[in-house]
Amino acid sequence: MDLLLMCSMATRNTACRWRHWRGGVGLAGLTLALAVVFGSGDVLRGAESVASNAASSNAVPASLEYKETDQSIITWSAGMAMQTTPFKKEPAAATGKSLRGVLNFFGDASNAIPFLWQEDAGKLYLDLNRNQDMTDDPDGVFKTPAVKPVFAQTFTNVHLVFNTAAGKSRLLADITLYDYGSMRICNLAVRSFWQGKLTLQGRDWQAGLVQKTVNGQFDRWDSLENCRLLLRAWEKRDQPFNANDGSLTTVPFSRKLFVDGRAYQVDWTMGSKEGEAKPALQFTEQTAPLGELKITGQFIRRLVLPGGPYLVILDEPAGVVKIPTGSYDQPNIQLEEKGTVAFCDSRLSLVGGRIAVDGKTTAVLKAGGPLTNSLTASRQGQDLVLDYHLVGAGGETYQLAKQDATKPPTFAIYKNDKKIASGDFEFG
Repeated sequence: MDLLLMCSMATRNTACRWRHWRGGVGLAGLTLALAVVFGSGDVLRGAESVASNAASSNAVPASLEYKETDQSIITWSAGMAMQTTPFKKEPAAATGKSLRGVLNFFGDASNAIPFLWQEDAGKLYLDLNRNQDMTDDPDGVFKTPAVKPVFAQTFTNVHLVFNTAAGKSRLLADITLYDYGSMRICNLAVRSFWQGKLTLQGRDWQAGLVQKTVNGQFDRWDSLENCRLLLRAWEKRDQPFNANDGSLTTVPFSRKLFVDGRAYQVDWTMGSKEGEAKPALQFTEQTAPLGELKITGQFIRRLVLPGGPYLVILDEPAGVVKIPTGSYDQPNIQLEEKGTVAFCDSRLSLVGGRIAVDGKTTAVLKAGGPLTNSLTASRQGQDLVLDYHLVGAGGETYQLAKQDATKPPTFAIYKNDKKIASGDFEFG
């Protein structure tokens, strides 16, 4: 007897991260055949090359300006030190539960911010001038609808100012406070960054810095290890982006960068203007020995090779490209075609071993599209466990950028012509 499993995709916003379905379908004496139906246009097709470079210049500066956005760019976690002793001066007590303490940033006491959270009233007081008086900061009072029981509340449009060696530094965030009894958590959805216009070889880029935390902790603000580098075409500067979503609009900051066919030493300075910290970047072109890398996959919008002598950024690479010789870790890949975007994170999906590029032979990277719908079936007791993936040219797995968890992939299992099971995949 034949067992036919058919999967129909309920929406094009479906990804490799729809993990599994577990059901009690007996396996004894059955042959498994898989037929997967994936909507037309969901498998990525087509790519066009980026235009070649113009004339070179040796050192190019990029002055950065503070910029705020409507969307979250990156998420931080702040330390919370709770206290029961009232502050020097506090607003009138509110009915219900209140918590007080200090939010800690950067391991620097001068940047700690005292807070009073009146949970049942849905109010947050921040001591922005850090004088232990919770009543004299009109810009430090935030309100959110109070819902009971209170486990989490989000306070939007919170403007913070931190101290750095170069001067004051601004930040815009939405703050979410969590109260789990013995555990309290503070998360910040950061909505600001530094950006400017950078011209390399006649091509205009949006360059910028997005500060991140290291292992959930803060170190110095002005540490390159605590930043991600924003680098994309200038005409895309107003498009939303997020440093946490798997896209490659931002990359880990590297002092050695290979982009658009050129090698650069990247430096930054932290200046001061009217008492405010003001960062700047400088790209100095370098000479590096190059080797050939053949990319067999298609539809690659951006490919990032870490771990080598340079952090290599390749936009829309096709066929054979030249990059600095050396050994590289597995790549991070972004695919795009007709508005459909998918990401492959090398930390979660193995593409192959390290990639060795020399000046004698052409190295080969098997990665990219077209994407293949793949199901694996395994037996656990009397259960049939199904895992769904989008698989690339080198066996790497991808997830689509836009996912609708309310419309998971569906399936039906047939024994001969009789349907014996059906259901949805779980998102995980």
